[in-house]
Amino acid sequence: MTQRKTEISKGVDYVLIIVYLILLAIGLLAIFAVTYKDGDPVLQSFLNYKTDYSKQFYYACVAMALGLFILLTDSKFFPATANLWYAGGILLLLLVFPFHSAVKGTESIIRIGGFQFQPAEFCKITVALALAKYLSLPEMDFSRPKSQLIAAGLTLAPAVLTILQKKQGWPWCFLLFPGNVP
Repeated sequence: MTQRKTEISKGVDYVLIIVYLILLAIGLLAIFAVTYKDGDPVLQSFLNYKTDYSKQFYYACVAMALGLFILLTDSKFFPATANLWYAGGILLLLLVFPFHSAVKGTESIIRIGGFQFQPAEFCKITVALALAKYLSLPEMDFSRPKSQLIAAGLTLAPAVLTILQKKQGWPWCFLLFPGNVP
């Protein structure tokens, strides 16, 4: 029996990772340059999660951890769970209606403690996963109108929910979620 040699780094695009890290550093430095106040201790202000650049630093760390998780995850996991991710994204979009918070002019954000989450951003990824899974089915014939309508429905359902979030004052919203009456 032959043993397969598996490497974590197999298929990793190192140039892309280096470009990502360079862009990340440029972004952090730009935010730092704009918001840094003279006299603030640099290291302490980066680690205290009170400044814009410290928050961005922590978000970048979380993004790198997620990227490592995705890199180490079996490639069949995401297509196998695409429908669950999509349903979760739709559920999060629906949760905006009763639990929204007004932040800088938008009411499509959910606050969880000190963390602000915009489900529409997460839903972009879930829609791409679900659509890719649907379009890659072996029996898929995209020339049929039924297939086109299903693909359009997968895409338009979260888009409509996202657009409706901007109109929190619509009467239908009060029918669905009576607690939203101002």
